[in-house]
Amino acid sequence: MAPSITPTHGVKLNPLFTGSSSGERYHAPVPIEWDVRYHPTRSAEIANMPLLSSHLSQFATNPPIPKLHLCRTVLEAIYETLRQLVRGHEWEGMSLKQRGRIEDIHRARCRASLYPEHARLAGVRRADCLLSTTMFAGLTSLVRRREQWQVVLTLSRDFRPRVHY
Repeated sequence: MAPSITPTHGVKLNPLFTGSSSGERYHAPVPIEWDVRYHPTRSAEIANMPLLSSHLSQFATNPPIPKLHLCRTVLEAIYETLRQLVRGHEWEGMSLKQRGRIEDIHRARCRASLYPEHARLAGVRRADCLLSTTMFAGLTSLVRRREQWQVVLTLSRDFRPRVHY
């Protein structure tokens, strides 16, 4: 029997999380500009301005639903999930080539850390597995599956202009 999927029944994601409507060929940028490797309250922006508490205190959906209650809760859940360490069985399930790329990212993150040895000993984080695809590009596909609301996180590469000094 196929898993039970319930349509959204009129529940919509907050426009801060969405770009183009589904079916469009090219994805319009979402209002939030955020590298998911960094805490959203310290690094996310809207129109080159810091994300304000008024943004974060908005409901994540309309009408509001539990578990996806506030924008702050959703963004912090993404951040915390990506900070988790990669589990042994996940690491073993990757190809040697994939592991090598992730190890390169991990080493670069450790070198950039204030405490490089501590970062190295802590291990590979899920965010390291994103390689260079770390920019928040929105949430889509809000569906209810087996009594749980699920969304799809979309990421992209960082195409912002670099400032060189």
